[in-house]
Amino acid sequence: MNELQKYKESLMYLAGIIVVAVFLFQKIQPEFTRTIDLYKQVGQQKDVAAGISKQLSVAKEKVERKKKMRLLDDMTKKVYSPAEGVSLDADSAFSVLLDDIIEISRKNHIKTHSIQSTLNPSEDVFVKGDKEHFSAYQLDMKIVSDYSDFEGFIRDLYAYNYLININNIEIYPYQKNKRILLINLTLTLYSTIAAPDANGGENNGENNGEGGENNGDQQQGENPPPPTP
Repeated sequence: MNELQKYKESLMYLAGIIVVAVFLFQKIQPEFTRTIDLYKQVGQQKDVAAGISKQLSVAKEKVERKKKMRLLDDMTKKVYSPAEGVSLDADSAFSVLLDDIIEISRKNHIKTHSIQSTLNPSEDVFVKGDKEHFSAYQLDMKIVSDYSDFEGFIRDLYAYNYLININNIEIYPYQKNKRILLINLTLTLYSTIAAPDANGGENNGENNGEGGENNGDQQQGENPPPPTP
């Protein structure tokens, strides 16, 4: 009898455990289901976030590419071309550019001793590459300046709207005043006007005092000689 009683008590205890387990499961199941759904939603949101991040990366790359293209456009100098409807030969077109160079030198107090010009020098890459559509005008200049004025002159040449190639710079200090520089400078100007096939002649122009003011470091009445190697 005692054993039967113990057996019944065990069954009741087990039944109680089962009832409690079922009750707890019923309570926990919705939370468990919500947790699973939440994990699914988090996974979906991660996928969405990854897609958005990829789209942002692509958009940023496009923006950076456009910035680089705009920067390249800004950095690319134009080759001088006369205004539409204006008819100029090669010499006349380059005279416009030469006037600008002289004005830049005057602005920076550069003293010009001489300018020697060569139309379409044979070694120029534009002349070699497409002489049917471009022409080149090489200037061999002998100038006098001090350090700061020459720096400003070069800076303005780089900032000039049209393409100028600085081929060569030779600098020699003036023996009587080392603050004065005797400079051999070679520039090449370009135009979209095709030049004649014949090689352009060389023109020597002595422009003593051209470019405006004498350097303030010079002694009065003393004029440095033109630069020589």
